[in-house]
Amino acid sequence: MKTIPVIIGPTCVGKTDLALKIAAETNAHIISIDSRQVFEDLDLGTGKIKSNSKILKSNYVWNVDGVKIFGYDVYRPNEELNVIKYSQFIKSILSEFSEDNFIITCGTGFYLNFLMGNVEFTEIDLERKKELENKTLEELQEIHSLLNDNSKIDSKNKVRLVTRILSLEDPYKHKDSFKIEGVNFEIYYLTEDREYLYSKADMFIEDIFNKNVVGEYLDVINKYGLVRSLTGLIYKEIGNYLHQFISYDEMVERCKFDMHAYIRRQETYFKKFNTKIKTNDRDLILSEILKTFNSK
Repeated sequence: MKTIPVIIGPTCVGKTDLALKIAAETNAHIISIDSRQVFEDLDLGTGKIKSNSKILKSNYVWNVDGVKIFGYDVYRPNEELNVIKYSQFIKSILSEFSEDNFIITCGTGFYLNFLMGNVEFTEIDLERKKELENKTLEELQEIHSLLNDNSKIDSKNKVRLVTRILSLEDPYKHKDSFKIEGVNFEIYYLTEDREYLYSKADMFIEDIFNKNVVGEYLDVINKYGLVRSLTGLIYKEIGNYLHQFISYDEMVERCKFDMHAYIRRQETYFKKFNTKIKTNDRDLILSEILKTFNSK
């Protein structure tokens, strides 16, 4: 069975920097499991750009300081991304480079859970899905309340409400697991205290605005129009600023606030995983992953 080390952790903790260091020492490739970094043209706002790195871009893979990172620029911003498409992409990479070592960095825990077979895909009634997506948030909340769901869910998130309603309305439809067979995912949780993460997040926000992430947003708008990938973290507030709903300073502060909330959500989700090590000691993670590769 092939063992693939996975470095999980909240945004701004330094997963990619650590993975690049390990990959350079072991001649390994990196797979980025991140539902935002998969979109091309969205580089600054999703944290793909590393300062002072030598970057060569191509479809679905970047070469960063001599290391291949798969999972960047897989889809155009106007393409619809779902976990099934993404899982098929990851399977194709692991099959194509079956003899190579990989390190996974993961910021989107749900996608990793799916690849590990911990989450099943339920066949979706597409007509019902479209019908629900056209309803207001209040209408979705009312439908959800009638289904007697005791699980915790963000009731202000339309996407999550639609997904949950679909699963509750007909839980007996055909299910498939998209687990990647023959792979042991060895999970390392890179952590830091929240104040450190908040500080790093604030520095990241200030840096990307200095590097003109607003211009990046405008370039995508001009090329594709207002697409869903521009309604998420950071880009949403840029849109509010450009529509003059908020000031520049308010935009920056809202982005910082949203990043802090995103970090908390990630930390909560990552508690689901059984980890080999949870630490802020990067050298410890490096040495353990080196042991994994050297034992092959």
